[in-house]
Amino acid sequence: MKKPKGILIILAVIVCSLFVAAPALATTRLNSYEKRIVSLVNQKRVSKGLPKLRVNARLVKAARSHSAQMGERKYFQHDTFRRDANGSLCRVRTWSKRIVRFGYTYQGYRYWKVGENIYHGANLYSSAEACFRHWMKSPAHRAVILTKAFRNIGVGAVKTDTGYKACGGAVWFYTMDVGRRIAR
Repeated sequence: MKKPKGILIILAVIVCSLFVAAPALATTRLNSYEKRIVSLVNQKRVSKGLPKLRVNARLVKAARSHSAQMGERKYFQHDTFRRDANGSLCRVRTWSKRIVRFGYTYQGYRYWKVGENIYHGANLYSSAEACFRHWMKSPAHRAVILTKAFRNIGVGAVKTDTGYKACGGAVWFYTMDVGRRIAR
């Protein structure tokens, strides 16, 4: 029995559209603060003739986790810490090992490079714009944003309502992880 060509063409179109849509369906949702950081970073990179960075779900997870932990555990460092029984901070892992732990690995790649910026702010200094301005005024943070080699970005912007140091109330913690991997 012959199958109509029209049905086969429609099925082929549906299958092809699913493959095209798959990356979009797998995209990580960013909150408005995270989206704004990505936008500001990419605007600056394009203005300097650099390629835009693409959001990478693994880097987003690593960045969000770090921002949340800094807010919960009340510290501000690149590395991951926990508090011991005496309340002292104990380093758990370095920032680059955290990125690997969340799946942005170097295994199977001939080139692997990562970078990180962190920030915290309250009140007028809690916005994505304030965070980005701070990073651009710092030569080390600016260098991470404008490193030519990077192609991927993950941002974690997390609010804690329990304050941090002299800031009571709401404080936003930002982590921006960037990287690039080139397959073997």
